Amino acid sequence: MVYLDNAATTAVRPEVLKVIHDSLLNDYGNPSSTYRIGKKVRHSMIQARKQLAELLNVAESEVYFTSGATEANNWAIRSQAEKSKELGQGNHIVTTAIEHPSVTNVTKYLETQGFEVTYIQPNERGEITVQQFIDVTTNQTIGWIAMAVNNEVGSILPIFELGEEANERNLWFHVDSVQAVGPMAYDYSQLKCTTFVGSAHKFNGPKGIGFLIYRSFQEHNHLGPLLYGGGQENKMRSGTENVPYILGMVKALELTFAEQEETFNKYEKLHHYLLDALNELDIEFEINGDMNNRVPYINNLWFNGNIASQMLIKMDLDDVYISAGSACSAGSLTESDILKAYYPDQPERWSQSLRISFGYQTTREDIDQFIQSLKKISEGKIDLWHSKKLQN
Repeated sequence: MVYLDNAATTAVRPEVLKVIHDSLLNDYGNPSSTYRIGKKVRHSMIQARKQLAELLNVAESEVYFTSGATEANNWAIRSQAEKSKELGQGNHIVTTAIEHPSVTNVTKYLETQGFEVTYIQPNERGEITVQQFIDVTTNQTIGWIAMAVNNEVGSILPIFELGEEANERNLWFHVDSVQAVGPMAYDYSQLKCTTFVGSAHKFNGPKGIGFLIYRSFQEHNHLGPLLYGGGQENKMRSGTENVPYILGMVKALELTFAEQEETFNKYEKLHHYLLDALNELDIEFEINGDMNNRVPYINNLWFNGNIASQMLIKMDLDDVYISAGSACSAGSLTESDILKAYYPDQPERWSQSLRISFGYQTTREDIDQFIQSLKKISEGKIDLWHSKKLQN
């Protein structure tokens, strides 16, 4: 099997599985309980929060555990937007047209609730710039939203510069940092955002656990409760905490940060190896997204004349697993809104592009097998009729 869809999810590392297993088996007490086994679990969670804060270089009081980034994005954006409007500060939000669905679908919902949203399009060079945000900001603007790294094409957005400008304008600033936490050597203490999020399954942790980092920026505009109940997470997110997965997430991030520089260098070498191998075999392709500001571990390539949905089926038959974009659309495969934003006048790109994304376990041999599958597809050696028959 060749797995090259790590932007969708990553394999849980054995060390992480052990931490989760041990916690499930030995420390199953409710952390809100008053007896010893509950207190022991609570202590483990307190230590995990402290360690996560240290890894991200933020304060312990800023860390909230969630079920993942979708929940965290919803919570952060809705809470800050609704509070700002309630305080009479305005109703206008500036975001980008290339955000993850867990952000864009929130802002679309807010538009039905009386908010106005401006969606920044990539410029002719594929960039999202600070000046674009400044140019559309008005006296009714309450907040900015920008992702750190785009999940489909790997473009890097100027979140640190945006944070400086948002802070100067007294705006809340939300960052979806899902594809950056782990691989990117960011100092989050220097990121002037009010909220940012991460999800464990993007850095070899378990699915169903993530975090929200919240920093208060105004006395009255503070984070509102997501869930009401027993008062967990400082009365902000009630419900018994998933301590085994919290411990697993922190272990995964610890391992990722320990290997960060080595892994990133590996990704750069794999990126160049992939492009060189395609060129050597005269396989025609173009890279999608911002050519100058991009990560090496997410590669979105346009194979002109090849329908992505058909290529995915054929790759699947050959035991090679990639994607054509975000994996967060309930198993459906539609034309990419991200590619539409980058290439509004090139509709062929929307349905003819593939995403190849690396993980810590990716090897050159994986890329070789991917290239061989491409060759077999181009030579008609993987028959689509047989793939349909297998699916029925």
